[in-house]
Amino acid sequence: MLISRPFIEHISVKSFLRGPAAPPYISLNFKELCAAITPSRLFAIPQFDADTEREFWQERYRVLLSPLKWALALGACAFLAYILLDLHTGSASRTNALLRLPIVLVLFGLFHYLQYCPNAADKINGVAKLSAGLSATHLIAVLLIDGNPRYYQETWPALLPMYFFSYGQMFMSLRATIGFGWSTTLAMPLAGYWLGLTVVDLIPSILNLVIVNLFGVCTRCQLEAYARNSFREKRKVEIIAERKTRFLRQLSHNLRQPLQALSCYASVMETACREPASLHLQHIAGRMGFAIDELNRAVNHILDIGNLENGTQRPLLTSVDINLLLSALENQFAPQGAKRGLQLIVHLRQSPPYSVQSDASILSQIIGNLLDNAIKYTDSGWVVLAAVKTGQDRLQIRVRDSGPGIAVDVQGEIFKEFVRGQRRNNDSSAHGLGIGLAYVATAIQHLPDHKLALYSKPGRGCDFKLTLAIAPHCQPAFESPAATGDFAGRLVLVVDDDACMLDALSCQLQTWGCDVQTAGSLAETRMVLADNVRVPDLLITDFYLSNQETAHEIIAAVHADCGPVPILVLSAEGIGEEDKARWPAGTHLLRKPAKSDVLMATIVKALERETGDAQLI
Repeated sequence: MLISRPFIEHISVKSFLRGPAAPPYISLNFKELCAAITPSRLFAIPQFDADTEREFWQERYRVLLSPLKWALALGACAFLAYILLDLHTGSASRTNALLRLPIVLVLFGLFHYLQYCPNAADKINGVAKLSAGLSATHLIAVLLIDGNPRYYQETWPALLPMYFFSYGQMFMSLRATIGFGWSTTLAMPLAGYWLGLTVVDLIPSILNLVIVNLFGVCTRCQLEAYARNSFREKRKVEIIAERKTRFLRQLSHNLRQPLQALSCYASVMETACREPASLHLQHIAGRMGFAIDELNRAVNHILDIGNLENGTQRPLLTSVDINLLLSALENQFAPQGAKRGLQLIVHLRQSPPYSVQSDASILSQIIGNLLDNAIKYTDSGWVVLAAVKTGQDRLQIRVRDSGPGIAVDVQGEIFKEFVRGQRRNNDSSAHGLGIGLAYVATAIQHLPDHKLALYSKPGRGCDFKLTLAIAPHCQPAFESPAATGDFAGRLVLVVDDDACMLDALSCQLQTWGCDVQTAGSLAETRMVLADNVRVPDLLITDFYLSNQETAHEIIAAVHADCGPVPILVLSAEGIGEEDKARWPAGTHLLRKPAKSDVLMATIVKALERETGDAQLI
C-alpha cells in the first residue's frame, strides 16, 4: 500500500537520492527502436468525443486550480525579487524598475481572482493564457523600451522557466501552449534584431529557444497522452461501477421479492401445520422456514456488502441506545442459543453512558452477525454480550464465547467472503455460507470511528471487541420492537405490483387474523378506497411500483381519502434520505425479505402508534 508523505519528509529519506533500480535487460533491435521513436508514437494523443472532452477538461481544471494559483503567486514573487535584485546591484534604474512592476501586480491580481472567484475552475484556461502571454509581452516590451542590446542577453534566458512552466503544467490546451511557445521563440529574436544585434549574436539564443521548445513539445505530448489515457481508464472503471450498481439494484429487486414471498408462505405453512391433522408436517415446515431464513440472511449480506462498497447504502449516524439494542439482540438470539444448549449472557449498562454514535441498523447487523457466528461455532458453554466503557469518550461492545477459538495465522481469513471454519465444514448442523463476518468487516470500514479487534487462541474461545464513540445526550434512534400482537379484525391494505408477493403477504396477514385488501397500482388503490366502507387500520406498500409509480403517490391517495393511516413501506431496494423525508411522521420501513417475526413486530409498532394517537385525541 502506498502512503503519501510530506515533501520535506520525502526528500529526507535515502531512497530520494538513490537512483531507480536497473530495469531487466531488454533485447531491442534497431528496427524496433526506430518504430518506438517515430512521431506517430511520440505525439500520439488520444482523442475523445465532445462530451468526454468537456468532462476531461472539467476534471483537469478542478485538479489544476490550486497549482495554478500558487504558480501565479510564485511567479509574481520571482519577478519582484528580480526587480529588487537589479535595483540593489544598480543594473536597473528606478524608472526601469517601475516599468517592470505592472507584471507583478497583474500576476498577484490573477492569483486573487482565482482565490475568491466562485467558479474559478472554469476560468483556468483563460487565466493561464493571460498570465503567460502578458509575462512574455511584458518582458519583450521592457526590452524594447530599454533599448539596450546587452539587456537581450540577460532577458531571454529569463523566459526559460516560463517555457517549462507552460509546458510542464497542463494549465492550457496543447495547441495553446505550443502556440505560445513558438510565437515567443519568434518574437524574442525579432526584438533582439530590432535592437541592433546581428544574426550571429542571435544564434545562441535562437538555438536555446528552439531546443527548449522541442523538449517542451515532446514532454507536453507525453504528459497529455498520459493524462488522457488515465482519464479514459478512470472512465472505464466508473462505467463498470455504474453497471455494477445497476446490476445490484436489479438483482436486489429480483431476489428479495420472491424471498419475501417464500418467507410469507413458510409462515403460513408453519401455522397450518400446528393443526392436529398436520402435526407430522410441522417438522418439515419448520426446517423449510429455517432454510429460507438462512437464505434471506445470506442474500441480504451479499447485497448489503455490494451496497456499502458502491455507496448505495450510506451510514446514517445517530444516537443508539445500547441497552435497548442489546435487549433486542438477546430476544432475537436467545432461542437460537438455547437450541444448541448454550447460555446467552447479556450484561446491560448499569451506569452512563447509555448510547453510542452509530448507524442503528448497521450496528445491529454487525453485533448480530458476531453473535450468530459465536453461537454457530460454540459446541457447549456460553456466549457473553456486554458493553464496557474503555475511555473518556469510548464504549466497547464485546462478544465472547467458550468455543474452540481461532489460530492466529488464520484470524485474518475469517473476514473474507465464503470462508467457513473447519468445524462448520464438518458439522451439517452448522449452517451458513461464511458471509456474516465479511459483512462485518465491510461495514466497519464504512462507519467512521469504529474499530474491531479479535483476541483468540485455540481452545480458549474468541473475544470480538467493537470500539466506537459515545454519543452526546439526545433521543435514542433504536427502539426495542414488540414481539407479538393480536391482529384479529384489523383491516390492512396491501399494495404491490408483484402478484406472487401480493398473494403471499395476504396469506400471511390472513393467517394472523387480518382482513386484507390488495392493489397492484395507484389506479387499483383508488378503486379499493372508493368501495371501502371502513378506513384501513394499516397501509403496507412497496416503494417502487410499475409505470414509475412510488409509495409517495399511494400514501397521498390513501391519506386524501381516509386521513392519517399508519404506514409500513416494505421495499426490496434502498430508499434515499430525500424520499424518506417526504413520508408522514411515524412511517415504518422494512427491507425485503423480512422475517415473519420482524414483520409482525413492525406491524405491532405501527398499530400501537395509531392506538396512542387515538387516546391522545
